Amino acid sequence: MGIMSTILMRALDAAFGHPRGLVGRLGGALMVRGNAAQERWAVRHADLRPGSRVLVVGPGPGVGLALAAAAVAPGGHVGVEPSATMREMAAARCASEIAAGRVELRDGTAEHTGCADDTVDAVISVNNVMLWDRPAGFAELHRVLRPAGRLVLTAHRHVLGAPPEQLRTEASAAGFTDLALTVRARRLNSPAVELLAHKPGT
Repeated sequence: MGIMSTILMRALDAAFGHPRGLVGRLGGALMVRGNAAQERWAVRHADLRPGSRVLVVGPGPGVGLALAAAAVAPGGHVGVEPSATMREMAAARCASEIAAGRVELRDGTAEHTGCADDTVDAVISVNNVMLWDRPAGFAELHRVLRPAGRLVLTAHRHVLGAPPEQLRTEASAAGFTDLALTVRARRLNSPAVELLAHKPGT
């Protein structure tokens, strides 16, 4: 890899992969616009109700976090975000929900959520599955979901880094059922890869 390619990859990582500093804030601002439709899709398909507990993995600048908080109010709500820069942006966007105790925003990843077993009604992930250790992440999300809990995941096809079908295979291996995978074409971006799944009920 040449010097210019290395510099570009580092800049993209600082903006979107592992957002940090001023470049990370710029990336977060772009995420607000570029991910908004996927955030709305994910919250809509999570089938949230007042009082539900939802885990938002990697909420970035907090667009979907705010939408999910509104959908579950006055219930509990947790967002897990490994980037300190993104936590700051999400905290600013969701300040009133945090002050009211409806949103808890903390360090964490799909592989290490900090949630107890069988405590979450729904998990939402928008444009971060490509950063996971996916088998470990799917196993952890299966652990924290309640029986019949719902997993909603979407990502840009061009950043996925794996065949879309592999997501369904790995989610199934972790114990998820009722898996529905779609690759939805979009006019102004690459296709959106969308996965819906459930933890088996009791």
